[in-house]
Amino acid sequence: MGTSASGSAAGAARSARAAGSAGAAGSAGAARRPTIAAVAQAAGVSVSAVSHVFNGRTNISPETARRIREAADALNWRPNLAGRRVSRSSGGAVGNSIGLVVTQSEESFRRDPFFIRLIAGLTGPLARVGWSLSLTVVPPDEEAQVYRQWWTEQRVDGFLLVDLRTKDPRIPLLRSLSATAVALGPTPVTSAVPGVTLDDESGLAELLDHLAGLGHRRIARVTSAPGLAHSRRRNQVLSAAARRRDMSVRSLAWDEEASDPVAALLGARGDVTALVLDSEALATQVVAHAPEIGVRVPVDLSVLSWEDSWVSELVRPRLTALSAPVEESARTAVDLLHRMVRGESAASVVVPGRRLVVRESTAQARRS
Repeated sequence: MGTSASGSAAGAARSARAAGSAGAAGSAGAARRPTIAAVAQAAGVSVSAVSHVFNGRTNISPETARRIREAADALNWRPNLAGRRVSRSSGGAVGNSIGLVVTQSEESFRRDPFFIRLIAGLTGPLARVGWSLSLTVVPPDEEAQVYRQWWTEQRVDGFLLVDLRTKDPRIPLLRSLSATAVALGPTPVTSAVPGVTLDDESGLAELLDHLAGLGHRRIARVTSAPGLAHSRRRNQVLSAAARRRDMSVRSLAWDEEASDPVAALLGARGDVTALVLDSEALATQVVAHAPEIGVRVPVDLSVLSWEDSWVSELVRPRLTALSAPVEESARTAVDLLHRMVRGESAASVVVPGRRLVVRESTAQARRS
């Protein structure tokens, strides 16, 4: 072996860059993906040694395996077994697993009905194409490493991105890895990551017309995650639609760190007569706790949720909410990923948006 263990990281990186440059120059217009031979050269080993490491065999020493993985990581290389899957698949399914990396806290994840619906919605479409779901919940500072590791070690064939952020760092990361991904939400046109977005115009119109018909003119949208891309978009779209109806919309933050988040929110609402909260998990907390601090729902305050699920039926009064087609979005995302793994082109898709489900948490606006 030509590369010593002590100099493996630097040597692998230098060799990787050289191999990557050579490979890129040799194929104009083709996908510039490094080969297993380039990894072997960078690590100073044989091609079979690289194959053994990434196939999980134990006949390679830990030190050599580490050097091979360092070289593969420097090259952003991942074994491509799609062709072999096609050849041995009688049904035409070519994938194995999609990755879903969630950066909520474990407590928040357990309480979020959206992910229950999303995972349930993914089950059928994944089974039909012969795929499974690889799911992990990690702190934000570990997120990038999970994407790199899962892709370079061939744990997944593609990623499903959720909770897109403004200038989301995952987009350039996945581009640098040449990783396949689909997002639930709008993505930049230049990102090469197609998105599955909701046409929310009709749902918003229903929500505002419902509140206007009840005499509400001053409403507030409450978010617990202002850094997410969809939060900014919701604020913009809701405010513009409200102005056309001679209504005003305030933006309020849900303070999870407050000793009593509901009391803090209600104390900051001013003359607002209706709240539209990001999720049913937040809205049910308001409905359940507001009477204890002297605010009656819906007599004093109407409460609505931007999301809907079985949770909306648990409280009294039951929640008026916007029901989203989570299952259809999941099916569409799996279809896009499946086509991309097969080498087909895939563009962003807009699915029918939310619809308003009116229950008892909204009523006539109380006059001062």
